[in-house]
Amino acid sequence: MTTNDTINRHFCIFDYYLDGVFLKWEEVAGECPVLVTGQQWTVNLEDGTQVTGKIVETVMVSENERKVLLSSN
Repeated sequence: MTTNDTINRHFCIFDYYLDGVFLKWEEVAGECPVLVTGQQWTVNLEDGTQVTGKIVETVMVSENERKVLLSSN
């Protein structure tokens, strides 16, 4: 396995919640975005709609998985 193979296989999973209600999970390959508390974040839902909320907290579920808690306020 080369270094490039390792970089290409990197991924992270985000579980999105808005006001405590599960929205969706998303797997991101490659560079994972940095999520900052207080930042506005838009989630693209399966039905084609978008939901925007403020990041309240990110919780580390595992090395590659984060729970993203959003607030509509």
